[in-house]
Amino acid sequence: MTRDEIYRHIVDILADTFELDRAEISAESKLFEELDLDSIDAVDLFVEIHALTGRRIEAEVARKVRTVEDVVALVESELAKAASA
Repeated sequence: MTRDEIYRHIVDILADTFELDRAEISAESKLFEELDLDSIDAVDLFVEIHALTGRRIEAEVARKVRTVEDVVALVESELAKAASA
């Protein structure tokens, strides 16, 4: 999966799961401040990431995710780990 495909998939997850307008989501969008996600939403997002990558995201890694770009980078990294395992 390319980085662009990951980005589009994450935008789809955000739009569909949290009823956000796709036009308002960018790579720089801050998940909590701009997209108005809360801690329960974050859990739901990481459930979706787990489904996408097949990998459990460690809590200390999840705490560092702030933007859509951070999510894309995380998914890209986890997919690479899964491919090399």
